[in-house]
Amino acid sequence: MPTQIRPHRSSIGRQRAIGALLVVLCATILGACSSPKPSADAASTGLVALAADADGTSLVGWDAAGHAVPITLPAGGTTWIATGRADVLAAVLADGKTATSDPVSLGKPLQWRTVKAVGPTGETAKGPDYFATWDPEGGRFATLAGDLPAGDDIRLVLIDPSVGTAFEIPLDRPVVAAPPVWIDDDRLLVVTGDAAEPIATIIDATTGELSDGPAGAHLLATSANGRRIATMAGQGAPVVIRDTAGWLSGDGSSIASIAPPDGSSTAITFSLDATGQRLAVAWMAKDGTVTLAIHDGRSNWRRVAQPDIGTARGAVVAWRR
Repeated sequence: MPTQIRPHRSSIGRQRAIGALLVVLCATILGACSSPKPSADAASTGLVALAADADGTSLVGWDAAGHAVPITLPAGGTTWIATGRADVLAAVLADGKTATSDPVSLGKPLQWRTVKAVGPTGETAKGPDYFATWDPEGGRFATLAGDLPAGDDIRLVLIDPSVGTAFEIPLDRPVVAAPPVWIDDDRLLVVTGDAAEPIATIIDATTGELSDGPAGAHLLATSANGRRIATMAGQGAPVVIRDTAGWLSGDGSSIASIAPPDGSSTAITFSLDATGQRLAVAWMAKDGTVTLAIHDGRSNWRRVAQPDIGTARGAVVAWRR
């Protein structure tokens, strides 16, 4: 996982450090990002990808014609991106803070503001924050906070940026460096345990109660409505798409299983769209480069597009809502 970095004397040096920070973040969740190039494939419509190399980070979105359009990032560097309702984004910054955007309008500058959230007693929420995932309604997002590299004092933080509030839930168990995901309006999953024996811990966002969910998945992603879930057991394993309720009940069923394509060793991040009909995957090749692929359930989950992100070495993918 990335650690907080100190300001650099030159903007070039700072951008290189930020790019390296995102590469480290991608590597921590089984991956190891260059400026994206346009794609003409309309199947990419609504996808956004955060990419970085040692020279800095960049964000790109694909429009209705399938063309890649740069999106303004907040100042200070970004290590994670998440999509919320009405095309509002959340970003985790290199210094461990979070920021939210105005609604995205591709081709126009995007305004960002740092989130200043306080707890129930008025205290400022402690960081640094890692990852971010919006709830199904898209009004609040969840992060992991604490010393994640050392595994100390890890908390799930629920942030409502519209009113500036934060609610922290102590996890009190080992946590795997992977983004939390929502399975309905009031419940989330956090991967706990370790890489060898991960378990999806279910967290009740209203009570803070923790309970054990299915074991074996190291990386998770859910559709915006929470009804479908994509899971990956470990490095090199297929990305398996399932019905969330069936997966939670242990019925063993699956909708699709997508193995790494030829030349790729593992998925590093993946994202389902709002209804779980499309899956975007960032695949890492054996030489460390990363490529994107989109699979569509309406085409029997075949690969229908490969958006170009150049010679990337990491990527975070998400679907606009």
